[in-house]
Amino acid sequence: MNAFDGLPGGGGGPRITLISVERTNYYLYEGEDFLNQLLLSDGEFPVPVRCVHFASVFEQKSFLGEDVSLAALWGINPEIVERLRRDDYLLEFDAPLD
Repeated sequence: MNAFDGLPGGGGGPRITLISVERTNYYLYEGEDFLNQLLLSDGEFPVPVRCVHFASVFEQKSFLGEDVSLAALWGINPEIVERLRRDDYLLEFDAPLD
Protein backbone atom coordinates (compact mmCIF):
# COMPACT_ATOMS: atom_id res chain seq x y z
CA MET A 1 0.00 0.00 0.00
CA ASN A 2 1.27 3.46 -0.83
CA ALA A 3 0.13 7.08 -0.84
CA PHE A 4 -1.35 6.80 -4.33
CA ASP A 5 -3.52 3.71 -3.79
CA GLY A 6 -7.10 4.46 -4.73
CA LEU A 7 -6.14 7.09 -7.31
CA PRO A 8 -6.81 6.61 -11.05
CA GLY A 9 -4.74 3.99 -12.82
CA GLY A 10 -4.12 1.97 -9.66
CA GLY A 11 -5.80 -1.29 -10.56
CA GLY A 12 -4.73 -4.49 -8.91
CA GLY A 13 -1.73 -5.37 -11.05
CA PRO A 14 1.77 -4.01 -11.42
CA ARG A 15 2.01 -0.33 -12.08
CA ILE A 16 4.37 2.55 -12.66
CA THR A 17 3.90 5.89 -10.93
CA LEU A 18 5.86 9.03 -11.70
CA ILE A 19 6.00 12.17 -9.59
CA SER A 20 6.17 15.49 -11.37
CA VAL A 21 7.34 18.65 -9.60
CA GLU A 22 6.47 21.92 -11.33
CA ARG A 23 5.72 19.85 -14.48
CA THR A 24 9.41 20.00 -15.35
CA ASN A 25 11.10 17.43 -13.11
CA TYR A 26 10.00 13.80 -13.12
CA TYR A 27 10.84 10.98 -10.72
CA LEU A 28 10.01 7.27 -10.58
CA TYR A 29 8.01 6.73 -7.41
CA GLU A 30 6.79 3.20 -8.09
CA GLY A 31 7.67 0.50 -10.64
CA GLU A 32 11.45 0.24 -10.44
CA ASP A 33 11.23 -3.32 -11.80
CA PHE A 34 10.09 -1.83 -15.11
CA LEU A 35 12.60 1.04 -15.29
CA ASN A 36 14.74 -0.40 -18.10
CA GLN A 37 11.70 -1.23 -20.23
CA LEU A 38 10.21 2.21 -19.57
CA LEU A 39 13.37 3.89 -20.87
CA LEU A 40 13.41 1.89 -24.11
CA SER A 41 11.36 3.24 -26.99
CA ASP A 42 10.00 -0.25 -27.68
CA GLY A 43 9.96 -1.62 -24.12
CA GLU A 44 7.05 -3.51 -22.59
CA PHE A 45 5.70 -2.26 -19.29
CA PRO A 46 2.32 -1.99 -17.54
CA VAL A 47 0.13 0.84 -18.75
CA PRO A 48 -1.15 3.34 -18.05
CA VAL A 49 1.81 4.99 -16.41
CA ARG A 50 0.47 7.33 -13.72
CA CYS A 51 1.99 10.77 -13.40
CA VAL A 52 1.01 12.75 -10.32
CA HIS A 53 1.75 16.47 -10.61
CA PHE A 54 2.82 18.58 -7.64
CA ALA A 55 3.15 22.37 -7.95
CA SER A 56 6.19 22.39 -5.67
CA VAL A 57 8.48 20.27 -3.53
CA PHE A 58 6.56 21.66 -0.54
CA GLU A 59 3.32 20.12 -1.89
CA GLN A 60 5.11 16.84 -2.61
CA LYS A 61 6.46 16.67 0.93
CA SER A 62 3.07 17.63 2.39
CA PHE A 63 1.40 14.77 0.54
CA LEU A 64 4.08 12.05 0.73
CA GLY A 65 5.78 13.03 3.98
CA GLU A 66 9.31 13.97 4.87
CA ASP A 67 10.54 10.39 4.44
CA VAL A 68 10.21 10.51 0.64
CA SER A 69 13.32 12.17 -0.73
CA LEU A 70 13.34 13.03 -4.43
CA ALA A 71 17.13 12.65 -4.37
CA ALA A 72 16.65 8.95 -3.56
CA LEU A 73 14.33 8.38 -6.56
CA TRP A 74 15.28 7.74 -10.18
CA GLY A 75 15.03 10.89 -12.27
CA ILE A 76 13.15 10.45 -15.56
CA ASN A 77 14.10 12.55 -18.57
CA PRO A 78 11.22 14.84 -19.64
CA GLU A 79 11.61 13.56 -23.22
CA ILE A 80 10.69 10.07 -22.01
CA VAL A 81 7.60 11.50 -20.32
CA GLU A 82 6.74 13.30 -23.56
CA ARG A 83 7.06 10.01 -25.47
CA LEU A 84 4.72 8.32 -23.00
CA ARG A 85 2.27 11.21 -23.41
CA ARG A 86 2.50 11.07 -27.21
CA ASP A 87 1.95 7.28 -27.23
CA ASP A 88 -1.09 7.76 -24.97
CA TYR A 89 0.45 5.68 -22.16
CA LEU A 90 0.45 8.48 -19.60
CA LEU A 91 -2.40 9.09 -17.16
CA GLU A 92 -1.80 12.54 -15.67
CA PHE A 93 -3.52 14.26 -12.79
CA ASP A 94 -2.82 16.78 -10.07
CA ALA A 95 -2.10 15.49 -6.58
CA PRO A 96 -5.26 15.39 -4.44
CA LEU A 97 -4.25 17.94 -1.82
CA ASP A 98 -6.53 18.98 1.03
